[in-house]
Amino acid sequence: MSSINQVKTARFKEQEEKRFNFEVRKLRSEHGKKYSKEVKKNETTMTRLRGEYDNKLSSLELELEQKLTNVRSKQGRSLSLENERLSEELENLKKAHSDQVGELKETQESEIEKLVTSHKQTIDNARQKYIKEKMKWDADA
Repeated sequence: MSSINQVKTARFKEQEEKRFNFEVRKLRSEHGKKYSKEVKKNETTMTRLRGEYDNKLSSLELELEQKLTNVRSKQGRSLSLENERLSEELENLKKAHSDQVGELKETQESEIEKLVTSHKQTIDNARQKYIKEKMKWDADA
């Protein structure tokens, strides 16, 4: 009887091992499916996040490019306005300088004319004195 019990025990053990192996395979299969499903879900999420990141990055780049373009154009306008103002200021300074030079020329010419007139008067006075003195000396002689 013991051999019958041993055979029954061996069959029972074998059936239990088969059932256990079946359950292990079933659990592995279920967990493998869940794992694959989670991996696929996370990869899809990563793909979506990468796409959103790339879209946001490109929109920010475009926005920054637009801002840079605006700043450059604004600086260009400011620079051209400053150049115009500088050229006007330079023109005004040149006019003021030429006016001052003209005034100085007039003043100097007037001064020279006064000096020439004064010099001529002094020479005429000296000539008249010389002529008087000469007539005096000629009359005395």
